[in-house]
Amino acid sequence: MLTTAIIAGAAGFVAQLVDGSLGMGFGTITMTFMLGLGIAPAVASASVNVATIATGAVSAVSHHKFRNVHWPTAVKLGVPGALGGFAGAWALASLTHLDAATPVTSSILVVLGAAIVWRFVKGKSTGIGPSGGILAVPTGLVGGFLAAVGGGGWGPVTMPIMLSTSRLAPHQIVGSVSTAQVAASSAAVLGFWWALPSSLTVLWPLVVGMAVGGVIAAPIAAWLTRKIPTAKLGSTIGMLVVALNLRTLLGGFGLAWQLVALVYLALALVWVAVLVGPSRHSDGAPAAEAAPEAAPEPARAEA
Repeated sequence: MLTTAIIAGAAGFVAQLVDGSLGMGFGTITMTFMLGLGIAPAVASASVNVATIATGAVSAVSHHKFRNVHWPTAVKLGVPGALGGFAGAWALASLTHLDAATPVTSSILVVLGAAIVWRFVKGKSTGIGPSGGILAVPTGLVGGFLAAVGGGGWGPVTMPIMLSTSRLAPHQIVGSVSTAQVAASSAAVLGFWWALPSSLTVLWPLVVGMAVGGVIAAPIAAWLTRKIPTAKLGSTIGMLVVALNLRTLLGGFGLAWQLVALVYLALALVWVAVLVGPSRHSDGAPAAEAAPEAAPEPARAEA
């Protein structure tokens, strides 16, 4: 059991390092780990969301310290995210067929991810202030629901939509999304305990392992978010959205693993090209990264 807890800690560290710096990945990575151990979906999702509360709280504090959180956006995402998380937990505990819309959802998110990559590669991130937040409420609601149903889904849903519609800088979107996730995960845990008061078991050794690993990684990830150039951060988030949802989308076609590997190799090559390519000017760069222009020297008086 100790070995399993240590492995869970490593999984939590890696998952939070990805999630805290890119705004997604903790639930997807840890849920995959839990299901790989043969754990029932409801138990795995409940355990992942319990761990997310601890890692998310530390992540929120860290992002706030590095000024990555736009609190009005975090609230607009978090409150409906909590409602969606509670409803998703009840649905997972009560129903057996929740994946009918998965291919459609994945297709939409793949397109959104590609649009995000294109936007930041071309230097079109605006970052001139918050958007009206019209889509934040339904985005939080759907993200919270999917996070409870699948253990992961908050970041892959909320990040691409907010990056595509908000005028906030990417590091602020990452911080706001990560902070709002605490409310969604807390409500999901309450929903599981409400729906399965006597039969739900949380695997505490794994939860503690994932939480400890995630707590250690959270401040590092928040710091990385501020250090990664805006264009590179936005492009990497877009590529991760495409990769996560492409796996789900291709799984429904029964393609040979060689072809799937070829697709991901091509995706990796595109990502590398984006990272090593020249960065275009982005208005959404953090203020700390923008070097002030040198003031022109006053003209000397001619003799």
